[in-house]
Formats: sequence, structure tokens, C-alpha cells
Amino acid sequence: MKRGSDRIERVKAALRDANLDALVCTLPENVLLLTGYWPVVGTAIAVAAAGGDVWLLAPEDEHNLALFGWADTVRPYAPGSLTRLTSPAEAAQPPLTTLLREAGLGAARIGYESSSGFEGAGYAAIYLFGDALAGVLRSAAPDADLHPAGASLARLRSALTPAEVDKVRLGCSVAKAAFETAAKTLGVGRAESEVAADLAGRLSVLGLASSGVQRAGGFAYCMSGANSARAGAAYARSTAREPRDGDFILVHCNSYIDGYWTDITRTYVVGGPDERQRSMYEAVFAARHAALSALRPGVRASEVDKAARDVLTDRGFGPNFTHGLGHNVGFSVISTEYPPRLHPASHDLLEVGMTFNLEPAIYIAGFGGLRHCDVVTLGPSGAEVLSPFHARLEELVLAHAVQ
Repeated sequence: MKRGSDRIERVKAALRDANLDALVCTLPENVLLLTGYWPVVGTAIAVAAAGGDVWLLAPEDEHNLALFGWADTVRPYAPGSLTRLTSPAEAAQPPLTTLLREAGLGAARIGYESSSGFEGAGYAAIYLFGDALAGVLRSAAPDADLHPAGASLARLRSALTPAEVDKVRLGCSVAKAAFETAAKTLGVGRAESEVAADLAGRLSVLGLASSGVQRAGGFAYCMSGANSARAGAAYARSTAREPRDGDFILVHCNSYIDGYWTDITRTYVVGGPDERQRSMYEAVFAARHAALSALRPGVRASEVDKAARDVLTDRGFGPNFTHGLGHNVGFSVISTEYPPRLHPASHDLLEVGMTFNLEPAIYIAGFGGLRHCDVVTLGPSGAEVLSPFHARLEELVLAHAVQ
């Protein structure tokens, strides 16, 4: 069986449903979806036809990496030159013109990226075609019938194939090893920034030691004491603060393996929890259990959020759970654009293959925050937790502060 065959069949079905002859994408996450290759600097273009053929235009210096995908044809092109200043979109238009003509798509019905979204940062900077893609396509195939394909892409990205789940599973395994090593050095005497840097560095080393992996890495953040309550915001930030006895230490990680992402958080406590902290742990783990018990195909995502939220509310922490229970994970680190969105207002229905995080949490300003975030994939009979580590209170207690 050809690599990527499950995904190719899903793309073919999506194109049939949308009455499209082909799909053209440039966002690295979507190029990965269509070709199995995660572009480095964002200047690659994927073309997938309704018959199952897949082409990839890749900048010359990414050509060797691009061959690790499953595109039938990988064509290198020069994204720039020393004779004139040009944008990547301008440089890509001539080779795309040739490709579409030779593929018989010059007058086809072509879908293209048309919606906003999030992009996982696998490099210091990446190029985003954005609105320029429509212009490039109009120039490359003036006789084509162009259609925004955001809805089709959202549908395609909502569930992973078994092979794609395996990539996320590997990313979780790498994160597990990094967390287990980092936890040994957590405690008093190491700044949040030191802890975060140590964990993040291990993601690349451990990931690249895995067979067949071309790119691995990720991001990590550590927030301690009262700082941990700020983890409920849209971003995390490590500081120079050193944890003290009795502190929560919230450690958040997004690891990636060849473009497939994880989203994992663990909250440790230095020296053992006091009564208030223990009640928070008990509430969060009870909410986690309720959510996992509610997960099955056909269930509305909002019902899973409610199962967890009701537990936290009943225990007096409802106002302190300030975000949705979870979101799509895999091609994205986080996305509010793609199902499933485990949120009180979500109408998404859960399906087999949907892969997402569950992150019940309690944030108390001035005191501390506790979040336990797992990556979960949905099978025919229920959920599989892909990050089953440090999932009991006794595993999260730092019994002796590190000096």
C-alpha cells in the first residue's frame, strides 16, 4: 500500500463532495495534509487532484527533505535569484503554471485555501502566501474556475488517519521522556526559564533519535507559584522566578514530529499539596475522568466540555475554568478553526480519528493555577489517551525540594 493512501482517499472523497477537480495549498500544515511533507520556510505548494495524483512544488534547498513525503511528483524551483528582487509568490507562479498545464488542470475547478488559521512554527520565520495564493492561481491558470475550499480543508483536518495518529503518539512519547527527565530537576533553585529551556532542548534530541524522523523539536514553558495562574491566558511565558516550597510548578509543552504536534501540560507541587491545592487536584482529575467517560463517536463536543465543567462547578471552581476543555491537535498545535472544538458553544460532533487535547484547569489569581492537559484520539469504542504519564497526584509531588 502506498504511503499516505488513507489520506489520499480522504482527499479524493472531499474533492468529489465539493465538485472540485483539484486542491491547491501553501500553508505548511495543509501541504503536510496533502503530501506528507511539512515545509520548512513556507514556500512549497501542494496540488492534489480528484483522481488521486499529488504534486509538490518545493524550493530547491528543500527538495531532498520533500522526497520524504508521498507526493507522486516533487518538482524543485528557485524561489529567488541574484538578478532581480522577487517575492516567493511571484517566483512560484511560472512553475505552478507549467505544473497545472501538464497535469491537465489549466481549465479545471480548483479549490484553494481561503480561511484564517494557526500555523505551528517549525522555523524562525516562514512565508505565508495568504491572499496572494488566489492571485498566483489566476495568473497560473487563467481559465480555471477557482473556489475557496476552507470548509473542505476543515473537514479533512478534523480527523487523522491511523498513520498520522502514530506520529502524534510518537510526539507524546518523546514528550513523556522529556517530562520524566525534567521532573527530576524541578523544584527550588532553578528558574522557570531554566526548566523550560531544558525540557525544550530534549524534545529535539529525543525526537531525532527516533527512526525515520527528519525534524523534531517543540516549545516548553514553566510557570510557578502565583505565575501559574496566568497559564489560563492565550499564551504561556516563563520568567526568571525560582519556585519555592509549596508552589505549583505548571509545565507546558508542544512537541512536534515532522509537523505533527502535541499539547501537554503537567502541574507539579513542591513538597506536597496543602489542603487547598489537594482539593484543586482532586477536582481537576475528577473533571478529566468525567470528560474521558463522555467521549465516544457521535457525542456533541459541547457535552464533553459540560461533563468536565459540571464537575469543576460542583466543587466550587466553575468560575476558575476560563477556557474550553479542548481543541483540535495534530496538524495544528491549537486551532479554533477546525473540529473538534470542545467548548460550551460548539456544535461539532465527535468522529473516529478526531485527535485533540483535554485540559481541565483551575486558575486562581494571586494563588496559582493547575492544569492537566492530555492528547487524546477517538476510536470506535472511546478515547485513547496518547499521553498517559504523570497522571496521578503522587507522581506530581516533588517530595523533596531540589537545592
